[in-house]
Amino acid sequence: MLSLGLLLGGGIVHTGWVLRSSRIPDLADARGITSDSGGRAAKSRRSSSATASHPQGDGRIEEKARSLAAKDPREAWRQSLAIQNFAERTEFLSGLMREWGKQDPAAALEMAGTLAAGSLKQAAFDAACAGWASAHPEAAAKWATSHLTGPLAGEAFGSIAKEWAANDPASAAVWVASLPNGVLAESATSEVISAWAERDPQAAITWIDSFADADKRTEAFGTLVTEWSAQSPADAARWVDSRLGKPEAGDLAEALVGAWGAQDPQAASAWVMTLQGDLQSSSAATLLSLWASSDPQVAANWAAQFPEGETRTEAIPAIAETWAASEPEKAIAWTLSLPDSPEQRDALDDSVRTWTTLAPAALGKWVEQQPSNEATDHLRTTAAGALVESHPEAALTMASKISEPSQRDDAYAHLLRRWVRDDSSAAEAWIAQAKLSPAVIERLRRPKR
Repeated sequence: MLSLGLLLGGGIVHTGWVLRSSRIPDLADARGITSDSGGRAAKSRRSSSATASHPQGDGRIEEKARSLAAKDPREAWRQSLAIQNFAERTEFLSGLMREWGKQDPAAALEMAGTLAAGSLKQAAFDAACAGWASAHPEAAAKWATSHLTGPLAGEAFGSIAKEWAANDPASAAVWVASLPNGVLAESATSEVISAWAERDPQAAITWIDSFADADKRTEAFGTLVTEWSAQSPADAARWVDSRLGKPEAGDLAEALVGAWGAQDPQAASAWVMTLQGDLQSSSAATLLSLWASSDPQVAANWAAQFPEGETRTEAIPAIAETWAASEPEKAIAWTLSLPDSPEQRDALDDSVRTWTTLAPAALGKWVEQQPSNEATDHLRTTAAGALVESHPEAALTMASKISEPSQRDDAYAHLLRRWVRDDSSAAEAWIAQAKLSPAVIERLRRPKR
């Protein structure tokens, strides 16, 4: 979704927004006077139902609040004030204000204005606007744009757009287009795109193509692709294919792979292999990072099939590093099974460093159990280099097991220089009592290149 986190985060800052009027003026329409195109009064729609704006738990608290509010919203409000648990109070208040907003938005919004600044107040305004918009989106939108500012406005705009777009995304889009560019319009834009992605993606494409701001257009297309992929990833992929020659192609491919890869990585991987060059490499890395979290072995097998080239160069280390976070022994064993190549060495380095960060003692024990050969020497060198910052003596112990003398001496010299740089007194005390070979001492005396 478009940077919704900025809106949510900003809502917690008590001084980040203000109401233009504490008494909620100009709410004649909210009293139920305004009629729809058929001349029916707003009150005739009070029985319409919709989902909650701020679901918090399993919905029972919110449902209870809506039931109470349908009978006596002011009594429900009094009950909300007695709820001590903040999460439960928020859930209750959301249900209450949504129902009250449908019945009598003026009263609901006026009462919401009496709450102290903070996320509870924001939730109350958000739910009241959503309830109002479920029956009269135009009136709710007109009031919100006239009376709300800051993050409070952005959240309310999003809730209004969600209700409006569920029934008439084209009209909602016209309103959203009238909002100022920037954070305040992002949530509302996302809601319209989400609604259109479900029922008419081509209409959403036409609308987004009309955006003058290129960055906003690219971000909106990313949202569309993500939402569209939940409905029909193959259709979304065909559309992304049609945009591959455009500047936003990389962002669209990333959005598609991110959504599709979470649902069906096998299908997504087939599409990734139809891409070319950098786009294939970046998309493969995105997919592998997702795939490795659910089935790293299958992801690794797929990555190993890549021919030589940039995609393989990026994919092999990416899968090894991600896999090592959950199954380091398997990840390292896999990298050691690969043919010698730059990406194989990078993968080994990345997986060893990941394991070192998570469990250095376990890494050291595992390395000691490996046969003595060139691959194990490289493994010890890499592991010692990763260990030296946090466990310098353990790093030197590991380096002492390197079988090739010149490589072992080089590792010693490198590790001791690092230790001296980080903690000279401890390193010099260790060197003073250690029986270093003349070759190591000679290397330590050489200027660092």
